[in-house]
Amino acid sequence: MEHLADAGFVIHVLTSGNGVAYFKDKPGIASITPMESFFYSGTNGRISGWSTFKSISVLLRLAKAKKTQLDALLEQIWPDIAIVDSEYVLSPLRRRGIPIIALNTSEMIVTEYLKRRHEASGVTSHFWFVEFSDYLFHRHFCDLVLSPFPLRTPTRNPKFRRIGLIARRSVLQAASRKSAAEFPSPRQLRTVVFMLSGSVHASNISFEGVASPFKIEVVGRQGESRENVIFHGRKMDNTELLAQADALVINGGYSAISEAFVLRKPVFVIPVPGHAEQFVNASLVRDLGLGFIATEANVLSQLLRMYEQDRWLELKPGPKQFEIDGAREACEAIMSYPRQVRRPRKAATSQAHGIKGSQGSRA
Repeated sequence: MEHLADAGFVIHVLTSGNGVAYFKDKPGIASITPMESFFYSGTNGRISGWSTFKSISVLLRLAKAKKTQLDALLEQIWPDIAIVDSEYVLSPLRRRGIPIIALNTSEMIVTEYLKRRHEASGVTSHFWFVEFSDYLFHRHFCDLVLSPFPLRTPTRNPKFRRIGLIARRSVLQAASRKSAAEFPSPRQLRTVVFMLSGSVHASNISFEGVASPFKIEVVGRQGESRENVIFHGRKMDNTELLAQADALVINGGYSAISEAFVLRKPVFVIPVPGHAEQFVNASLVRDLGLGFIATEANVLSQLLRMYEQDRWLELKPGPKQFEIDGAREACEAIMSYPRQVRRPRKAATSQAHGIKGSQGSRA
């Protein structure tokens, strides 16, 4: 979105949850409209594709409300193009003939999951009910799907176009100031940032009684800080903490994973149990030599064991570089995509407009 704003696009954001707070006061945003959001269902902290499917009546009511909200916004503006990120109520856009470009990882998830299905445990229902359905939806209903990935690889279908990873400009700038040296040794760790998701499925790590030889900064959770454990709660801009960290502990959402690849620091990923996408994301971090897969119960013991032995245990070799210029590539793809010429009389304007619907992620 930063690149689109620089290129002169007028951007209207339709978003939900944390997205409303995140986009507030961001430059280049013409308007922000709150929207209902879909959800995953599960039990005991695990995502379940079957439980999510059984919530279909509630999800359909949410879809109806979301359709009404999108229709109302489109009555006020008539965008040249719509950029959607994890958004599935597209009929108001399609009915008006507005081109739809999606930012979506489902094609990559399908490919990478099928490579690793022999080691996938407990995520099968989520993969087939949610992730594979997500892939089919985007393949059928979107005009173009931009698929970010850390390596330049072919896609499964021509509807999808591979681009590099998308990260905030501030994170890219922080990464450019970092030397290209190898990982520090575990004994060189001074600060480890635990960047925990703000969702209900975030990891619940206990820091009680932990005698840490390094400073622990916890983002996304409230708590009582003490000498070596600092709680920051929710932060809309965590760039400074990420830049100062010697290692990261994150959940398996793709935005956090992408920025971890950009920063290229040792990463411990705690995927949400039962979540096929987060299983794949964590596997990519491990297999591409960026870090390790952990659980909320063992991540601290993993860190402390490696610190004591002063060795990154079972760290795989990785490529010399990752594709991290996806934001610019996405902007170029959007700018070059044919825009519609049909406009309602009231919305005629000489400027290009864009609308982005999302669940709080960034482009």
